[in-house]
Amino acid sequence: MAGRWAFVFKPHESGLRKVFGELEAEIMEILWRRRRASVAEVLEELKMDRELAYTTVKTVMGRLAEKGYLQRKAEGKAYIYEPVTGRDEFLRQVSQEVLQGLVADFAEPLVAHLVELARGQDRTILKRLQAFIAERRKAGRKS
Repeated sequence: MAGRWAFVFKPHESGLRKVFGELEAEIMEILWRRRRASVAEVLEELKMDRELAYTTVKTVMGRLAEKGYLQRKAEGKAYIYEPVTGRDEFLRQVSQEVLQGLVADFAEPLVAHLVELARGQDRTILKRLQAFIAERRKAGRKS
């Protein structure tokens, strides 16, 4: 991601709400599933669960485009919106940026916590982590 998107990470929220608001997350999920849609098409799906105004959905989709999450293209009298990146790639990029920030600011406690989590989950995870570290050390000596 490298500064591509500006977002606030909310660790206590669930799923995509860690980086999006509730309606933004729902809209992104619809667009990742459909790959492209107009405001009216997104509104139709959202209306299955709740009542929303067309202008509300249009405003949120416009803001997602301004933030760089969506691109929009004029087709006839309407805009068609598409995600800039796929869902899996987006999650990979967000995870990478969050982890880089944590490592930059909290490397030692982060690693200690990860080791404790691994130890508490399954001994094989800790063994795999030890093997991974040994591989990295060995690779580092070769270069």
